[in-house]
Amino acid sequence: MSWTAWILLSSFFLALYDLAKKAGVRDNAVLPVLLCSTCCGCAAFIAGISVCGKLPAVFANTNEQVLLLAAIKSVIVATSWVFTFYALRTLPITIATPIRASAPALVFIAAFFLYGEIPSWIQAIGMLAVFGGYFAFSWAGKHEGIDFFRNKAVWSAIAGAGFSALSSIWDKYVFQVRAMPVETVQFFFQVGLVCVYALILSGQRLLKLPHDRFEFRFTIPFVGILLAAADWLYFKGLAVPEAPISVGSLLRRFSVVITFVLGARFFHETNLKRKALALAAILVGVILLCI
Repeated sequence: MSWTAWILLSSFFLALYDLAKKAGVRDNAVLPVLLCSTCCGCAAFIAGISVCGKLPAVFANTNEQVLLLAAIKSVIVATSWVFTFYALRTLPITIATPIRASAPALVFIAAFFLYGEIPSWIQAIGMLAVFGGYFAFSWAGKHEGIDFFRNKAVWSAIAGAGFSALSSIWDKYVFQVRAMPVETVQFFFQVGLVCVYALILSGQRLLKLPHDRFEFRFTIPFVGILLAAADWLYFKGLAVPEAPISVGSLLRRFSVVITFVLGARFFHETNLKRKALALAAILVGVILLCI
């Protein structure tokens, strides 16, 4: 398949992941949800590559550089998810998910400075549309009692989007600049995530820091499994040499449309017309950025 097909398929699984994530973390303890879901995703990925007979190749391609690059990605992604999950626990999914969907605008800016991916004037207008969507969400949020620029959950969502953008830039370096094997990097990335969350959760418990009560839900294992599938598809697309990270990151975020529609239905959220206007601004920006 072409790199666009890989990434668009990834966006579908990413939408299902967002829905499972909201169901799992709503009014629940964040760190245990992250650890449990990541363990399930890691186990599913290892089982998948084992069935496909790729596990021996994973270890054959292992070296110190792969381990270091995967470990750095694990820390970046873990930080992004902690911020995102804390935001999603509080905010409506029809606000939290589109905020994260604007991360490609940050990727586009970083790609310009780091990789010389120069935007056209149309793409520059697209970036303005994305940021305009931010302000439209602040307007929509006020009608639900959410002060967009003072709410901690909103800033947590924005921080999560920032680290997500950093993760995309790192993916470009790992898979295109360094040409690392996809399955090997993802294997150690998944294992690294489990280790990072286990360390954070252990530290929280040992230091007796405040934490919420954890309730296991059937959607929690699907969070990790769906994300592992979405990441594998995304990495396969990104490993194609001609795939630009700025466009690839944007295409993946079309998952927000599915999440918005299904999330509004499943979680009975309100104020949808105003939020749809803000989402439309972001999507118009995404389309312009892809031109």
